[in-house]
Amino acid sequence: VCKEVSSSVTSKLQPYLQTLPVTAKIDKVSGIDYSLVGPPVATSDSLDLDLKGEFFSLAHRSAAPFSPPALPFPADHDRMLYFGISSYLFNTAGYVYYQAGALSYDITDDMIPKESKLRLNTSSFGSLVPQIEKSYPGMLMKLVVSPSSPPSLAIAPEGLSLAPTVDLQAFAILPNSSLAPLFVLDVSTTISATAALESNKIIGSLKIGRLELSLKHSDVGPFSVQLVQAVMNYFAANILVPQIN
Repeated sequence: VCKEVSSSVTSKLQPYLQTLPVTAKIDKVSGIDYSLVGPPVATSDSLDLDLKGEFFSLAHRSAAPFSPPALPFPADHDRMLYFGISSYLFNTAGYVYYQAGALSYDITDDMIPKESKLRLNTSSFGSLVPQIEKSYPGMLMKLVVSPSSPPSLAIAPEGLSLAPTVDLQAFAILPNSSLAPLFVLDVSTTISATAALESNKIIGSLKIGRLELSLKHSDVGPFSVQLVQAVMNYFAANILVPQIN
C-alpha cells in the first residue's frame, strides 16, 4: 500500500499540484506566495506538504532579508489534519508593509472618549509643553505612530510577542487643515497577544506594556519627556488598545 501511495503522489499528485496557482493578491500593497518548497512526502500514516507562506511586495518583489525558522509539529497523529504557521509568514508581511510605508497609525481628538478631560489639543498639551500652546493656541493636534524598523514577531506556546520601536510624531492642525510639526519621540514597548478558537471564529486579545519615550527631535524647544510619557501611556491603555481589540 505504501508503495502505491508513494507512486500515486509522484505520478499524479505532484503534476496536479504544479498546475495550481501558487500566489494570490492580498491588497494593493502585497501578495502571498504559498508554493511548495519541496515535493509532498508520503508515509504510512500521513501526507506532508511544506508550503512557502511568504508575503511579497506587488510593486517590487525581492527575497526577505531573513530565513524561515524550523516549524516543529507534534509527534502524535491523533487528528486528521495538522496545519502550522511560523513567524516567517507574519514577519514577511511586516517587512513588506513597513517598506511600503503602510504601517502608520493616526490618532486624533475625535478618537478620545468624550468623557475624558484630557484632549488631543494644544491646550491640554500646553500644560506639558508650554511652548505648544504659546505657538499654536487653541488648536487640535494629531499624533502619527509609525515603526522605525520592520516589526519582528515571535511565536511561543503562550502566545505572540513583539518588541517594536516606533516614531511618534505630533502635529498641530492649523486652521487651513495643514499640519505644523511639533516634536518626534522615540517609543519602545512590548506587545503580547493571545488567540483562541471560539464558535468557529478566531478571537484574540492584545496587551501593550509600558511605553518608554525619548525625545528624538523638537520644533518647540526642549521639554520634559516624563510628563508626555505619562500621557502617552494613558492614550495607549484607554484608546489604542480598546480600538484594536
